[in-house]
Amino acid sequence: MDDDCLFCSVNRDPEDTLEWYDRPILRDHGTGAAIAALGSFVPGYVLVAPAWHLSSVQGLPINVVSGFIRFLTEVIDLVSARYGPCTLFEHGSCRSSERRRSACITHAHIHVIPGRYSLDALELPVRLFDDLTSFTTVPATERYDGYLMYREPQGPVCYAADLGISQYFRRHVAAVLGAADDWDYALFPNWDNMRHTVQELTSTPAKMRIQ
Repeated sequence: MDDDCLFCSVNRDPEDTLEWYDRPILRDHGTGAAIAALGSFVPGYVLVAPAWHLSSVQGLPINVVSGFIRFLTEVIDLVSARYGPCTLFEHGSCRSSERRRSACITHAHIHVIPGRYSLDALELPVRLFDDLTSFTTVPATERYDGYLMYREPQGPVCYAADLGISQYFRRHVAAVLGAADDWDYALFPNWDNMRHTVQELTSTPAKMRIQ
C-alpha cells in the first residue's frame, strides 16, 4: 500500500473517510475495489483497481489473478445489468519510471465503460487473447514494457505496446462521442454522470458491498 495513492485509499480506508465520489461501489477487501470514474463520459463508467499497489494488472502475483478477475467480472456484470454491454480498457504502466506512459495513475486500474467505441478502428498491432486471465498471465518475457489493453463487447482481449500518449483510449472515446476535447478527466469531471453511477449501482444489492 502507498499512503499517497488514491486507489490504495479506496481499497483500505473506511467509507465515511472518503469523498462521496471515491467511495467504493463494490469492494472485496484484499482483492479490489470499484469506484465511479472521474471524467465519466456516460453514466455507469467505473474504474476497477486491485488491492495491490502495482503499475498494471499484468503485475499481479499469479496466486491472486483468479480472485481479481472474479471480482472484475462481478463489477462488469453489475454495470452491464444496468447500462448494457461494456467496453474495457487499461493503460498499463511501464516498469521504468523514466519512460512516458499512457496511464496517469501508477496504481493499476481497468476502465469499464458502457457502450461500444470502435477501438478496433485505431488499428493497433494487437495480440489477441480469449479471456482476461490469459492476458493477465502472459509470461514476463513476452510482455511489453508498458501496454494498451482493450476488450469490446463480445470481443477478444486485445494487447498492444504503449504508444506513450496520455489517456490514449479516453481521447478516442471522447472523439467517438463527439466531444473530442473532453478526454481530460481533470478538466471535464462530468459530476452528473458520476452521481448517476453511484446512485444506480449502490442501490443494487451485491454480496461484496462495503459494510
